[in-house]
Amino acid sequence: MFTVLLLLGLTLTINMGFVAASDNQSVTTSNSSNSQVTVLSNSSSNTTSNSAAGSIDSSTTTTQTIKVLIYNGNYAATSCVKGLKTALDSANTNNLVPGYYFSYATSTVINSSTLSGYDVLAMPGGSGGYYYLQSGSISGTAIKNFVRNGGGYLGICAGAYAAAQYTQGYYNGWGLAPNVTCTHPDHEGDLTIQITSTGQQILNLSGTITVAHYNGPAMYVSGNAMVFATYADDIIRSNGMAAIVGDYYGEGRTVLSGPHPELDPQYPDIVSNLIVWAANLTADPTPTPEPDTDTVSLGQLSSTAATVKSYFEANKTLPSTVTINGNTVSMPQFLYLLATGTANISSNITSDITIKSVNSAPAPSGTYKSGNIQKSEYVQLAKDIITFINTNGRVPNYKQTTLGKISFSKLVYMYSKIINYYNTYSRLPNYVSMSA
Repeated sequence: MFTVLLLLGLTLTINMGFVAASDNQSVTTSNSSNSQVTVLSNSSSNTTSNSAAGSIDSSTTTTQTIKVLIYNGNYAATSCVKGLKTALDSANTNNLVPGYYFSYATSTVINSSTLSGYDVLAMPGGSGGYYYLQSGSISGTAIKNFVRNGGGYLGICAGAYAAAQYTQGYYNGWGLAPNVTCTHPDHEGDLTIQITSTGQQILNLSGTITVAHYNGPAMYVSGNAMVFATYADDIIRSNGMAAIVGDYYGEGRTVLSGPHPELDPQYPDIVSNLIVWAANLTADPTPTPEPDTDTVSLGQLSSTAATVKSYFEANKTLPSTVTINGNTVSMPQFLYLLATGTANISSNITSDITIKSVNSAPAPSGTYKSGNIQKSEYVQLAKDIITFINTNGRVPNYKQTTLGKISFSKLVYMYSKIINYYNTYSRLPNYVSMSA
């Protein structure tokens, strides 16, 4: 049996929200004609089964049936439950994923008992990831065991926040995506995402599409995590950051999505293909470079600088990588982009910056005193950093300034502050303040 855990979440806010389901417990079974018999019980779960309507005969030997358990208990939004059901119905009716048939059931409780016998657990959204983590109706231990032992997980919005390693400034998640960190954009409405070359292999889609978004995460990835789609506009100041990602936890696969493909405008093909990948029913995509996307605009650089600045201030360390315009960029590469962006802005150059290969500092170090570095100094320092990287193929361990030796990581932070200022005021600051 292939197993998958699908956790979908509509995050209206991170910590404030509503309760969208009752605590009544019932079990509903169904047959292929979609007739239902509901039996009230005092069991520990409320499960309602329903074969997803469609023209595919799930009994044929050439079709693999994937069973989906949808959470509809406390903190779940009715619209997301309905959206998931109609997406699966459409996937079956229109044979969107040839060779696969999707059936689903609903439950107000998620534990090892309710997970048993299902291939997919779907948890549609509502109040936020924090409420999922704290809910007595949802066993994080059972979910982690489920995925660790080969199950899959698809979290959308609140479900993504709950499953990530960490949400900046808020809380640690279940860690089902150990190489993914979430930031929290504040936006409700449609926006655009760009399908990456890796995503094209999973979703059978390409290009830029418009999707619904309700405060869902923009994500940093590292390690083995893959980016299936990135944010394609700057509505949430996250242009180029990851919108849909895939990661691994034990023997299982995890998918996190910031936007809502199950809502209007609905993409049943995205929902169903993500389920198939998370179920470990398809091979990993072959890594291929994103064509013609090895450049970064000043807008994309500015947005990423803002998130790196916030990350460093919250964690006192840099993220391992950032995703810009569909590219996974290391911190040494990011310093090159920041320095080049600073130098270009000072010279009124607004053209895109090419990402280049840059090695790490072999022995980063440095001490300095608190104070301000004036514009003329940090602009010249940026030019010196560019020259050093082009000459040595790596970032410096530190750079000497009027405040002392500023280490590599603090250089990244300093120029993130500078470019973030540019993002806000459309000009470089007169000086940048640095605390020892």
